[in-house]
Amino acid sequence: MSATCQKLPKTVQIQKIDFKESFEQLSEEESNYIYYLSKACWAGQPIVLFQTSYESPGLFMIFQLFFSSFNDISEIKAILLKDNISDIDYNEFLKYAACFYSNFGNYNLFKKKFFPSISLQNFEEILRKSSNIKDILSIWDIIKYIIYDDSENVCNINLEDKNGKNCYYFGGIKEEQIRKTDELLKKHNYSLLNTRLLLNSSKIVTLIGSIEEKQNTLDEDTILLYGEYSPFLKKINEYLENAKKYAPKDSDKKILNDYIQFFTTGDIQLHKETQIEWVKENSCSIDFNMGWNETMIDPIGVRGIFEGFVAMGDNFRSQKFEQLIKLLPQLMTELPWDENFQKDINSVQFNSMEVVCFSRNGCPYGKSLPKYYDVKEKYGVKNILFFNAYSNYNLKENDFSFIDQKDIELINNFGKQATNIMTSIKQLMGYGSGKLLRVVKNAENNEEIRNFNKDLINPLTDKVIDKYYINNETFEEKFTFYSTIIDECRALLIGLYFSNNESIQNLFYVNKIDYKSVTYTIWLLFLVHGLSGLKMYIEKSKSWAHQYSQSACIIIKYILENQKEGEEIIKIDMNEEKDTFKIKLNKEAILISANAVLAKLMLKFHIWKCIGDVESAKEFIDNYSQLDDKLLKIKKCVENDNDYLILFLYHNLTREEDGTVTYKEYEENYEGIIESNLDRFGIEYNKDVYAQWVKNR
Repeated sequence: MSATCQKLPKTVQIQKIDFKESFEQLSEEESNYIYYLSKACWAGQPIVLFQTSYESPGLFMIFQLFFSSFNDISEIKAILLKDNISDIDYNEFLKYAACFYSNFGNYNLFKKKFFPSISLQNFEEILRKSSNIKDILSIWDIIKYIIYDDSENVCNINLEDKNGKNCYYFGGIKEEQIRKTDELLKKHNYSLLNTRLLLNSSKIVTLIGSIEEKQNTLDEDTILLYGEYSPFLKKINEYLENAKKYAPKDSDKKILNDYIQFFTTGDIQLHKETQIEWVKENSCSIDFNMGWNETMIDPIGVRGIFEGFVAMGDNFRSQKFEQLIKLLPQLMTELPWDENFQKDINSVQFNSMEVVCFSRNGCPYGKSLPKYYDVKEKYGVKNILFFNAYSNYNLKENDFSFIDQKDIELINNFGKQATNIMTSIKQLMGYGSGKLLRVVKNAENNEEIRNFNKDLINPLTDKVIDKYYINNETFEEKFTFYSTIIDECRALLIGLYFSNNESIQNLFYVNKIDYKSVTYTIWLLFLVHGLSGLKMYIEKSKSWAHQYSQSACIIIKYILENQKEGEEIIKIDMNEEKDTFKIKLNKEAILISANAVLAKLMLKFHIWKCIGDVESAKEFIDNYSQLDDKLLKIKKCVENDNDYLILFLYHNLTREEDGTVTYKEYEENYEGIIESNLDRFGIEYNKDVYAQWVKNR
């Protein structure tokens, strides 16, 4: 198997998303509202299959056909053992299916392809036990060799030009053609978020997500084709229409109407309207958001992956975040930039919620929305933490070979608390901070309107600012691939910077006696994930399979190069003979001198983002993204460590004809993940998935 590919890890933790207690306290109206919103979110999840890989829709249909052909999943094992199929092979088959459903595709969150741990022949032998084998084989025979293909160019989601594969750009379209098309689309005020590109002969076709199917010509070489994902968007709208009957407020009905119109027409302005109304809602007991919000899967970083979530508010925990917001004015003065580079903090919200469903892949610890910077700047930002998505740390001695047992124990004791603090700071002050300096030019008289002082000095150069955003330029469109790295670096740095802030730790009920231990654990988790993420570096092409791992590496490399001798924050001791290493964190340096190093790097990323200095950011990121000899040795070491995989299990809601909505639970195992998805996506979904698959093909 190629070095850039991976089999499923041995260590798998299933994270149950539990919201039963809160749900059972809802009124009948509220439970019906959540039911239909959840159904709408799940109805859109099959879109993710088509944004992941060519074979993912086929695998989805195969698993649906296979598992639904038995009365109960528990009876499959007995049938297979009777036919001399080993217990080990069946368990690995289940693991692969559960991982597929949890990721909704055969690529993980790190954009790396994962493979079954059993042979193609044994996989097929298991499939043949289904009564639906004829329909299964009609799909299996098309994709079976693709599923097992471990060629280097198919192991990572990337542009074909960069030795990868992806589902955003088709027909052999080149990066130069993509960028020219994107400039043309932006010039005509089309958003890139809900689009994909296809090179068809000499024409470039922009596929736009909508129910309406129509075709427009942008110029002689560029066609706009509406109707992408139409069957799934129709289902979403049917559920949203039902949700409107139970919407608690007129503003909620307006938001749902705007969503329905957005999915019908594909007009991104209508989605902006949903986000404006949504962010105006200061607090709500039931929250919902949906759309092509995140650009992390697109290799260029400008097109969105479809997602939706429903969550229930938690007043007790949210009060803690209200207190954190009250600390913001003071905290902002401690950052290494002044108010000229910071937007109004009065428009910031922070809520703690229980996530009911998150239809994409996995589940983030939180969200910072809206993603549109013009909406953010005018109406504000809403930060949400999904506290029931936090995993419990239960690391074993050998899970990470490069940290001592005492550090393993610290992570197990303080990991959840440290994660809560780090995530809260990242969401509120990392992703939610910063002001884009903009000049809007009047087309008629060429008059300029600035949102900053004309004589404002760039703190990185000590010269008057001469770079900025023009008109409606967005951060993602301007920085493309680099935007995700910049935002993640800023958020990580700000999280580390305030990790030792006693006022913040007090809000999270950290005892004074544990203050240093929690701060140390925040740094330790950052290093563990950062150094383990070196696996995502592709040595041959000197590129990264995952931007979040790349971001952590940039920070680690910068600290190692810029920490003072004798006051080292991080030490890495290599054992050349044993091909191992150990990391040592200096607790005192973290508390005293680390912030001075972090501040210099934070300032760079923040100012580059604020003024749109693509050239400086690109040069720095490209330089610090390359591994030196020592980091390459560390990469080799961590590749021998066990991967640690978390699969999310969502429970379902069922509804009777009389309007009674019931919470349905599943066992915390592979079978539970599979069963929950079978109940969520009936076999009838295969018809729409197949139609879209054939259309794409």
